[in-house]
Amino acid sequence: MIASYRFHLAYRGEKFAGFQAQAHVRTVSQEFQKALFLITGENPVLQAAGRTDAGVHAHGQVISAKLETKLSLRQLTLALATKTPSDLSIWRIDKMPLGFDARRHSVGKQYIYRIAQGLVPDVHMRDRSWHVRAQLDHDAMRRACAYLIGEHDFESFRGSLCSAAHAVRYIWHMGLSQKDKILELDIRGNAFCLNMVRIIVGTLVDVGRGKLKPEDIKIILDAKDRRKAGMTARPEGLSFAQVYYPDDLSNALIPKDALFPRFPVSELSWPFDSKNIEYGPI
Repeated sequence: MIASYRFHLAYRGEKFAGFQAQAHVRTVSQEFQKALFLITGENPVLQAAGRTDAGVHAHGQVISAKLETKLSLRQLTLALATKTPSDLSIWRIDKMPLGFDARRHSVGKQYIYRIAQGLVPDVHMRDRSWHVRAQLDHDAMRRACAYLIGEHDFESFRGSLCSAAHAVRYIWHMGLSQKDKILELDIRGNAFCLNMVRIIVGTLVDVGRGKLKPEDIKIILDAKDRRKAGMTARPEGLSFAQVYYPDDLSNALIPKDALFPRFPVSELSWPFDSKNIEYGPI
């Protein structure tokens, strides 16, 4: 019997040319599809919650697909682990009601960006952070973050190759924290444009360096001009941390009064009964 599955993926991005399948290069979706075929003999259509660029990491990428496999969730998880490379892991699989789509049914996403401070790069974080030697003003960066909360047109903060129809997005959380010499930006929103998080980070670093004032963020937003924002931060500092779905918003930190597409959750945005979801082991 055909069933829908929700696959949770983690990967190190440095040896991938991004998520999306491309000719003559190694991508996450191709490696995943290859492993799936070796185990099930099927080549299903994949729906991904989001795409990552070359060099970008993930802990919580989500893919949906329909399969006819008779394997249990535990068996399928363990079998896929034998066919995936060391830099890709399918760490959880859920059986979902038919019609589930990883992209269309998501409420929002969380990204983490890591900036390594200090005179020289941390050798253990070299491939997972952007080394910025200059000491950054964290308080100024936090004040700048406040201007990005809520619904805005992020035209100034999207890459020139972005194909989205518009850049109106809702960001509900931006947290900046220091762990040893690693500065982490935790950003959560309903959707993100091409390079949006990395351009936001590049602009916040300009604030931290004193090249911009926190209140300049509003001017940049209003300009709707990519040239007004900062550089696109390096890809290795970015990690796709989590996708939020209505069956588990326990740690999403979405404000109760937030209003954006698919939130508040309704029967139209989430037409499934959570009793019909079989959660896989971790």
